[in-house]
Amino acid sequence: MRGTLFLGIADNNRCASVVVGNSSGEIVSAGIGGSLNPHRWGIRRARSNLEKIREAVGFEVWSRLAGVCFTYKRGMQVTDEEMRPVVSGFLAQRYVQIEDFATTSTLGIHSPKERLLLVGGQIGSAILHAENGVRYQTRHEEYAWNPLQRVGSRLGSIVACGTEQDLTDYLRIKELEKSGECLFHLATFLDRLVEQGNPWALSVACDIAWDLYKLVTTLARWISRPDPVIGFYGPLLLGSDTIRRRVQYLIGLTYPQAEIIDAPLAPAKGAYLSSVLTRKTELEQEVLTTFYHSARSIMERGWLDFVTNN
Repeated sequence: MRGTLFLGIADNNRCASVVVGNSSGEIVSAGIGGSLNPHRWGIRRARSNLEKIREAVGFEVWSRLAGVCFTYKRGMQVTDEEMRPVVSGFLAQRYVQIEDFATTSTLGIHSPKERLLLVGGQIGSAILHAENGVRYQTRHEEYAWNPLQRVGSRLGSIVACGTEQDLTDYLRIKELEKSGECLFHLATFLDRLVEQGNPWALSVACDIAWDLYKLVTTLARWISRPDPVIGFYGPLLLGSDTIRRRVQYLIGLTYPQAEIIDAPLAPAKGAYLSSVLTRKTELEQEVLTTFYHSARSIMERGWLDFVTNN
């Protein structure tokens, strides 16, 4: 397997995070491209986006790929059969695998310790890889928790007696909701209002933070260590300083020894690692150790974990 490379792609229906690494577990490059979900965009658009990813990765690197793993969130999954027309002509089918999002998410957090991925997006969720090796999950359903609807409802109730700026802000929220924009825009919008001293924006941000924190406490019965690694993922946690700081503060009250990291590429890292381990099991622990050191080193250099639009 000398000189071979592996590719991990995590798709969120809007964009795809990409991680390339070698057979030893060392990450060599990362990036972001268009969604490869044919359910949402159709086969032609998915193939076009895959071609752009191939160009960005480079044909020399692409020719050395020995495995590619795709991962999709729950409700957005693509089957092996549905993936065939997307990858045909780009990848040999024997190289392609599709992995569960929960599996890749925790696998991609660069720690051998107990680890949890906290997801702040359209669906708030938490995925724990416990010390006993079992994965546990919990989530807020979209229709019961939708952040855009929550912000619009809260602001809408004060528009009648509010200022002209309140009305402008309300219309902006409704525009984001109608257009299906990524929640990253909502997160930055909330932060701007909080910086301006807007009390309802701070209240909503704290409510969202509390709901995300409750996902962690729901899984607390299965957390056996006082120092779990907790990765933040998704536009609400990575796009809003207000929400992130509040969640980190609340987690610190419960787990003061927890290591909290930004993990925007965790699913893609895990997909890459899953592809390696599927084809190279004899040195699994060595591969994992190299991966943990590689991912942590790259994060500290600051050029890999930059994706917030997840």
